[in-house]
Amino acid sequence: MGPGKIFGELAVLYNCTRAATVTALTDIKLWTINRQCFQTIMMRTGLIRHSQHMEFLRSVPSFQSLPEDVLSKVADALEEARYADGDYIIRQGATGDTFFIISEGQVKVTKEKSGDEEPVLPSTLSRGNWFGEQALKGEDVRTASVIAVGDVTCLVVDRETFKQLIGGLEDASKKVHESNETKSKLEAEAAFFSSLSLSDFKVVTTLGVGGFSRVELVQLKSDPSRSFAMKVLKKRHILNTNQQGHILSERQIMMEAHCRFTVRLYCTFRDAKYLYMLMEACLGGELWTLLRDRGSFDEAATRFFTACVVEALAFLHCQGIIYRDLKPENIILDQHGYAKLADFGFAKKVGLGKKTWTFCGTPEYVAPEVILNKGHDISADCWSLGILIFELLIGRPPFSESDPMKTYNVILRGIDMVEFPKKITKSAINLIKRLCRDSPAERLGNQKNGVKDIQKHKWFEGFNWEGLCKGTLAPPFIPNVNGPLDTSNFDCFPEDNEDPPPDEESGWDIDF
Repeated sequence: MGPGKIFGELAVLYNCTRAATVTALTDIKLWTINRQCFQTIMMRTGLIRHSQHMEFLRSVPSFQSLPEDVLSKVADALEEARYADGDYIIRQGATGDTFFIISEGQVKVTKEKSGDEEPVLPSTLSRGNWFGEQALKGEDVRTASVIAVGDVTCLVVDRETFKQLIGGLEDASKKVHESNETKSKLEAEAAFFSSLSLSDFKVVTTLGVGGFSRVELVQLKSDPSRSFAMKVLKKRHILNTNQQGHILSERQIMMEAHCRFTVRLYCTFRDAKYLYMLMEACLGGELWTLLRDRGSFDEAATRFFTACVVEALAFLHCQGIIYRDLKPENIILDQHGYAKLADFGFAKKVGLGKKTWTFCGTPEYVAPEVILNKGHDISADCWSLGILIFELLIGRPPFSESDPMKTYNVILRGIDMVEFPKKITKSAINLIKRLCRDSPAERLGNQKNGVKDIQKHKWFEGFNWEGLCKGTLAPPFIPNVNGPLDTSNFDCFPEDNEDPPPDEESGWDIDF
């Protein structure tokens, strides 16, 4: 490598092992930036830009009644347009569909009367002023010309984008109302599990192994017909890798997630060495295993599994929670063949209309705004949903390269650069492309009707959503599960022969 070459760029995104060794061949001078510094700059500039856009929008009378989360989406949808001195931004008599806010520079406004152009009062507009708002309400014939004076930068939004964002948003703001029957059932359930201790369970076998956790199938000693999945985490490892916040957040989110399309967490335990999460046992196995064995799914099966995920995401998004780790490995089947979201390690409660900046997720599923460190919200899950549909139909994700950095580069080129195999139908391609729009504001599922836009898409035409939610819709595959201890749908894992970790009693997990 010589002058101008760069290396180590993956490290500004997240902590990763170096893929190669770099040695100086001569005396050299390097420019370096560390991750903390890079991410702070990106986050700060993103927040400043967003708050400026919000400030501009709040000054427009017709926007003042909009809720904060809707205004935030409009702020995200604003695009910069630059004009040189003398450029016509709007020409009188033309039809237009675009609204403008001046962010830099000045413009003059003129009106043509009997062949002459005359200035209109106020004849000049500058930073923070806006024009063309009638275009957002309907087909607008421009009544004046607007001309750049010197270099001008405007923030613009067109009518179609605006219409998609400004709506009821009932779906996003509705609270999930639980019936009295469900409430009393949950209360009875909570009372039962709070009376249990670790000694009430017997370990049967291992269902899965993660970086610093194991998931064991356990049986209730007093009622052998009841089995559960017990996630066991090493406290010392959590502390060493600074994951305390993630673990506490995962527990909080799962304890509140009472949805048939997410794996239930019933209760948690702790001792000097480990944390324990007692969860619903879904013995149908991982969706990834089924996909691996079959190569790919047909449209009907893909539609069913996607619908289960859509319902799970709708539930989480209503509560301002981003899931952030959608992939077949994190979708698990119950004994009836229904799919549930399983691993909530990356899930985060951000609130409606708010963003977060942590880089996380699986490379092939990461949305462009996460890679570019622009801040992301629930729309990152909409992107991942499009990737999931592609992978279930084809057996591989659309963006996949030999290393993460190459994968991120092809993601940034966009979904339109992807060649879709012939077997994918037009309506499936349309749905995937609308979920994987580069601009989060344009993604299906992140607009005024929320998840309803996905459910009403042509690809789901005729799909029985009500039957899915009631559990009466026949799934494409019914797993073979013979009783509460049958683990035949899971891969085999060796027994845990590691030495127990040292005690960890600093107390950070007191609320676990």
